[in-house]
Amino acid sequence: MVRCFVGFILPESVKEKIVPIQEEIKRLPIVCKFVEKENLHICFSFLGELKESSLEEVEHSLEILTKDFKSIKVRVDGIKLIPNENFVRVLALDVVSDELELLMAKIKKEVGGDVKPPHITLCRVKNIRNKEYVIQKLKEIKVEEFKFLVDSICLIKSELKRSGPVYTIIKKFDLF
Repeated sequence: MVRCFVGFILPESVKEKIVPIQEEIKRLPIVCKFVEKENLHICFSFLGELKESSLEEVEHSLEILTKDFKSIKVRVDGIKLIPNENFVRVLALDVVSDELELLMAKIKKEVGGDVKPPHITLCRVKNIRNKEYVIQKLKEIKVEEFKFLVDSICLIKSELKRSGPVYTIIKKFDLF
């Protein structure tokens, strides 16, 4: 069995813009697990545990559906509290693009899996000591809007280790 997801590993230039935001969050009274710089990504669909024999079918479906898409320009627009302010489990950056949402809907239809609105996870929250204060401070963090191209789709293996997940690209599909 292979634990995997369909996603996009962020380019180094985008990661460089995200790490300072994570550094600001680290100053807050919040207990969380940050996503390591090398693991920053957008998940299009979490597939979970798949049999090795299913991977070829997933690869084939992704190969076909990527032919309908060109590179997609996306916009990062502020910090998002998931699922909401009352019960924060994840801090993420909101990723905005109608085209990306169409791609994700097609992946859900053709490949399946668990699809959430597009975002870049910054950290997974375990505990917030002073929630009102932290939420106020999170709203004050200035996230300069920036854009980048999603120019590929990857089938990614996710191995859970004590030190955190290790991602390995099984197959990459370029968007032209």
